[in-house]
Amino acid sequence: MPPVPAGLERFYEQELTWGDCEDSESEAISCATLEVPLNYEDPEGETIEIALKRSPATGDSLGPLLVNPGGPGSSGRDVAESAKSYFSANLLQAYDIIGFDPRGVGLSAPIDCLPDEELGEIVDASYPDTEEGDLRAKADAKRAIAGCKAETGEALKYMGTISAAKDMDVIRAAMDRPKLDYFGFSYGTHLGAQYADLFPANVGRMVLDGAIDPELDALESNHFQAVGFEKALRAYTQYCLDEGNCPLEGDTVDEALASLRSAIEDSLDNPLPTNDPDRPLTQAMFYTGIAIPLYDDSSWQYLTEGLRLAIVNNDGTLLQYMGDLMISRDTETGAFLDNSLEARWAINCVDYPKDTDEAAWEKADKQLEKDAPTFAPFFQGSEYFCSEWPYHADKVPGPFTAPGSAPIIVVGTSGDPATPYESAVNMAKQLDNGHLVTWEGEGHTAYNRSDCVTAALDDFFIRGVLPDEGLTCPASSADNEFDDGESGGDEPAGDEESSEN
Repeated sequence: MPPVPAGLERFYEQELTWGDCEDSESEAISCATLEVPLNYEDPEGETIEIALKRSPATGDSLGPLLVNPGGPGSSGRDVAESAKSYFSANLLQAYDIIGFDPRGVGLSAPIDCLPDEELGEIVDASYPDTEEGDLRAKADAKRAIAGCKAETGEALKYMGTISAAKDMDVIRAAMDRPKLDYFGFSYGTHLGAQYADLFPANVGRMVLDGAIDPELDALESNHFQAVGFEKALRAYTQYCLDEGNCPLEGDTVDEALASLRSAIEDSLDNPLPTNDPDRPLTQAMFYTGIAIPLYDDSSWQYLTEGLRLAIVNNDGTLLQYMGDLMISRDTETGAFLDNSLEARWAINCVDYPKDTDEAAWEKADKQLEKDAPTFAPFFQGSEYFCSEWPYHADKVPGPFTAPGSAPIIVVGTSGDPATPYESAVNMAKQLDNGHLVTWEGEGHTAYNRSDCVTAALDDFFIRGVLPDEGLTCPASSADNEFDDGESGGDEPAGDEESSEN
C-alpha cells in the first residue's frame, strides 16, 4: 500500500463498514461513513463524516470504482443509487460502483445557507440593467453569503476541491486499494485531476469525461462557459428551424435568436404565468429553463415545446419545470430537494483567488455581450458573489500535471455547452499521461451517449486497454431520456454564482 501522509494514520487505518441504507429501497445497495479531518493541516482538530453508497457489481467484481457526477454540489451517493442510468451493463457487471457525497454536499457535513423560501426568492430574482438593479443583486448576494456564514460557519473555509481530493485518498485506503479507479464527470474531472496531481502514484484506471480547464481563473471560466452555452443554443436553433414549426420567429439562426432574446427581455417586466399563480416564470428562470435541455440534444424537443408554450401561449410552466430540475427544486412545492445549489456556491468560490478588479469585470461583461449575446445577462455579475465570499484559494487550481501517474483518459464533446471541448484538449495536454478521446456530438459529457466512446472507456476500465491515440467518435443520437434531471454535469453560474467551468 502507498505510504500514509504523516499525522493522518488514524484516518488511513479505517475500514469501511457497509450496512443498510435508510434512503434506499434496494436490498443490494449498502452505505457507510468515513471520518476525515475538517482541516488536513490540523488532523487533531475537528472531524467530519463522508457518506458513501455502494452498488455491487452484477458479476465477478474487479473492485470498487469511485464516481463523481459533477456540480460541484451533486451527490455521488445518488449515482450509486441510480447506477443503471449512468453506466453500461458491462461496467456494472465488472465494478462495484462507489458514490460519495464530497464534503459540504448531501450527507457529508452539508453546507446550509438559507431556508427554502429565502433561497427560492434569490433563485427567482431578476434584475434590470440599472443602478437600482445592480444594488438589488448585490444585496441578495450579501444576504445569501451572510446566511452561509451564519449556518455553516468557519467550516466553509475547508469545503474546496483540494480537501475533497484528500478525502478521496482516505476513501481509497479504507477500501484497501493500493490504487484508485475513478470515473468523474464534468466538475468530477476537476476533482479527479486534482486527486491525480496530489497523489499521482495512487492513480489506477481514471477517466475524466466533460473536462474543465483548471488553468483558467474564475472570470475566464465564466466567459468560456457562457460562450459554450451560446454555441449550443445556436446548434439547437438550427435544429429547431430545420424541424419546422419552430416557435422562434425568423428564417435564419440570427433572426430566430433575436426573437428569443426579445422574449427573454420582455419576461423581466412581464414574468410568464405558470401552474403556480404565486410563482410566475421570471427572467432568471427563463434562462435556467433554456439551459438544461442544452445538456443533451435528445432533450431539444422539450426545449422546443417549452418555448412554444412560453412564446405562443404565454405559459412558462414547462420552462420553469426544466429550470427547477437544474437546481433540484420541487416545482409543485418550491422546496429544494438537496443542498447542491448552496454547495456549488461554496466550492466554486473557495477554489479560486479573491477577485475585486471591477475594471476587469466590466471589460469581461462587455466581451460577453459580443461573444454570447443571448446568455450574457445570465452570466454577467457572477464575479461579485465570490468577491464577497469569506474564504479563497491562493491561486487558480491548475495546471494539473500528475507526474508519473498511470494513463488518464480525458473525454471532450465537440458541442458541449457546460465544459467546452477546448477544456478537455487543454486538460489532456496538462496531464503528463493524459490521453484525449473526442466525441463529435452535442450536449454535456459523452459516456453512455456515444456507443463508440462507451465501448472505448469500458474496454479501458475492464481490460486496461488504452483507446487508440487521438480517438475521435462520430456524432450519433443520444439514448438518454429527459425524465429525471440527471444531467451528469455542471450547471451554469447565473447571476449569483461563480462558474466552475
